[in-house]
Amino acid sequence: MDMSALPSLLIKLAYSGLIVFLSFLIGPKIKRIIEKCAKNPTEMGAMTFIGSLCSIGTKTLGIIVALGQMGVDTTVIVGAFSALGLGISLALKNNMANVAGGLQIILTKPFAVGNYISIGTNEGTVTKIETMFTTLVTYAGQEVIIPNAQCVSEIIVNYSREPYRRMAIALPVPLDTDVEAFQASLNTLMKDDPRVLKDPAPHCALTSFSASGQGIVVTAYAYTLPELYWDVLYDLNLAFQKKRLAQGVSQPYESIQIIADPARQTL
Repeated sequence: MDMSALPSLLIKLAYSGLIVFLSFLIGPKIKRIIEKCAKNPTEMGAMTFIGSLCSIGTKTLGIIVALGQMGVDTTVIVGAFSALGLGISLALKNNMANVAGGLQIILTKPFAVGNYISIGTNEGTVTKIETMFTTLVTYAGQEVIIPNAQCVSEIIVNYSREPYRRMAIALPVPLDTDVEAFQASLNTLMKDDPRVLKDPAPHCALTSFSASGQGIVVTAYAYTLPELYWDVLYDLNLAFQKKRLAQGVSQPYESIQIIADPARQTL
């Protein structure tokens, strides 16, 4: 061994050791800083995941740089890590898509825990937003677990963003109904319900006619708090039906009139 090269080798070893030491020291600190960015417990899982990736990445980078200081050809090592990362990404692409979706939900905040939302055909109250899945509890008490990738690709309706929610109840009635009197009775029912908001005020409208000309459709519009929506909707349905019966307003029915052709009648 050439003793003249020993000091240079020791300096390289010292530099390499210092780089590895600093990377292993800085990595966990970065992880803790990222975890502190979580504003509520629902974000902790995602922030922990990101922090762990950053910590591992910092340590790996430190080792590669240290090996480069020792004169090792790092291109082979970088290529191996790249191939390994590509293989893992392909194997876990669906899971990574869910993780990315979870991060997108946390950062853009289209909804939060406690919001009543619909995602595609699923509707319910958000109870959990985790790294890979979002959990809803439906009005029927069913727990629906939706992959985060689907959450960010579907149309989301957040009913909790506005201070009220509108309900529209369509009532088909016969063509000869006294529409103004019927609408007035429905308005009274809605205004007498303390759960129905006074502003915006409830109101009724003649919204359509049946194609056959046998009936019309009166639609009642009322506004209530999002958490009271279903209870108020069902109670108003019942109250409207009772009012229809009390006023003798029947359900219109379609009728077919057959007229004989006199020219084809035979004696």
